[in-house]
Amino acid sequence: MIDQATSEGTKTLRQEGLVSVIIIFLDEERFLRHAIDSVLAQDYPEWELLLVDDGSSDASAEIARSIAASHPRVRYLKHPGGENRGMSASRNLGLRHAQGEYVAFLDADDAYLPARLRRHVEILQQHPHIAMTVSDHIRWFSEDDATGEVPYARPFFVAGDQLWKPPLGLAVVMGVPFLALGICNITVRRDIALQVGGFDDSFRSMYEDQVFTSKMLARHPVYMLQAYLALYRHHAASWTRKLKAAGEFHDGIVHADTSRFVAWLLAHLEQQGIDDPMLLEMVRSRRLGDQGQPGPVDKLRMRMTAAAKRWLAQLLPAKWHRRLLLLDYERDRRRAQRAYWQLAQKLGRRALERARPGDDS
Repeated sequence: MIDQATSEGTKTLRQEGLVSVIIIFLDEERFLRHAIDSVLAQDYPEWELLLVDDGSSDASAEIARSIAASHPRVRYLKHPGGENRGMSASRNLGLRHAQGEYVAFLDADDAYLPARLRRHVEILQQHPHIAMTVSDHIRWFSEDDATGEVPYARPFFVAGDQLWKPPLGLAVVMGVPFLALGICNITVRRDIALQVGGFDDSFRSMYEDQVFTSKMLARHPVYMLQAYLALYRHHAASWTRKLKAAGEFHDGIVHADTSRFVAWLLAHLEQQGIDDPMLLEMVRSRRLGDQGQPGPVDKLRMRMTAAAKRWLAQLLPAKWHRRLLLLDYERDRRRAQRAYWQLAQKLGRRALERARPGDDS
């Protein structure tokens, strides 16, 4: 067990075939044990688990310490002085101390299904040129450590697995709404994750995962595995739910942090020499105006939407409120599917134009 860890801390030696699972947590005493148990239950035997404490003040730190003390493949990490340094810095702490050839991530309020690690490792071992594997998750509603009711699995847009060559994967993620790659769904080669610089410590909460996956998608081939291998918990205390309840964020309205992410991504693409016009236009379309803040109409819409959702949650029985949420998920899925096919058609037309005889591009 490591109580303090810094960037100059314990040196690690990569172990082939080993998956380092990183769970970061901040005051997650309700859910942490369930997430850990889902890793212990994996049918792939070669794993280690790094529990990274981002300054917890509840019982979650003691839960993590206790499990690490009793299990030889589980380690407890925290920032010097037990500081809170944000999600990116915490993932980077785990990444620096990981000993595996591969690294997978899991949020403390989510869970893996038993085949999660095995299915990803099979792809990475069969295809050495693949830098990252991605699968999908099932949403479920639960306010405790048990599996809740009314799950939702978004249907896949196409049949069969997909290979995204760079920067195609980034174009798909940027061009299709609600298709951001959930952190619990990705497994990466550790050496490549370190090569791209890991996570950006300046992104402490929103977009911290998208910064990292954008780095991977921009330069490396990614395998999309059409399988549901994780459970994504829907509960009132999640970060996005808190923002939405406060009227500070709403799907379909660009948040101020979105503009910051877009500015970062445009600078990163320029630094990497990626000048694909279609991709750049997709990225630019995500940003706000010159002020970098939502306008008055957007702010009013977010507040009204948050108030309406709070009212419905209080008025409706839990069963009917969840059904309403499922309808909302299905609406988002239809929007995403339309955008996916529009992008596929656009990419197809561009490929045909480039394949014309005499075209040297």
